[in-house]
Amino acid sequence: MGRRLLVIASLFLLAVVLFGCGDDDAEIDAGATTTAPTTTDPTTTAPTTTAPTTAGTDDGELPGEPWDGFPSEGAELAVVGVESDDVLNVRSGPGVEFDIVAELEPLAERVIATGDNRMLDSGVWVQVTADGVTGWANYAFLTHLGSTDDITAQLFPDPADRPGAGTMEQLAEVVVGALVSEGPPLTLTVADGPEVGDLAEITVDARGLRDDSAGGYRLVIFAVPDPAAGGFVLRTVESTVHCTRGVTDEGRCI
Repeated sequence: MGRRLLVIASLFLLAVVLFGCGDDDAEIDAGATTTAPTTTDPTTTAPTTTAPTTAGTDDGELPGEPWDGFPSEGAELAVVGVESDDVLNVRSGPGVEFDIVAELEPLAERVIATGDNRMLDSGVWVQVTADGVTGWANYAFLTHLGSTDDITAQLFPDPADRPGAGTMEQLAEVVVGALVSEGPPLTLTVADGPEVGDLAEITVDARGLRDDSAGGYRLVIFAVPDPAAGGFVLRTVESTVHCTRGVTDEGRCI
């Protein structure tokens, strides 16, 4: 009887050990399994995988489907819609799960499209070359820049009607409201500044136009500090159109 109890106790102890090992393995596997970020914004959020992920050389190994739309091969693009303290990540493949191979500043230009584009659930990703590095970036944060025009007189023909505001960010909102008076409000991103000296300056991207060829504007706004009024008074506005499909030789949107 004592021998039987000893055998039963031994089997029970073995079962406990086996179940304990199975739980440990499950926890390790769960920790090693990484869920890709759900955000479509490819800025600053690094992939959370524990091992590097690289793009395949065959299109069949890349996520998504080929996209024959814009931008075309050789198109010169610029970064838009990225905050002044952030960057646009260029990755080794189309999607936030791939490694970051380069970072583009909010005002970066001369970003050259290779013509290889992919459609993912998160939007269109395009292969680009910048500063000698080739990788992939979310097309939502890239555009063709058109020509730059001084639109101050167009918005406020009488200099006496030029608006003021407490901050440069607030002044930018007033300017955009005058520029786009109909339709849904545009999304404003401060790409540079504000800088305050004898003149104050801020660069904003205003995006969200419902237009087939133009997606928004890059506005460089200059203002005169007005200490007595506790704010700034508009001096000039320079506007560059975000062209979705490309630009003509004259700098107009296609």
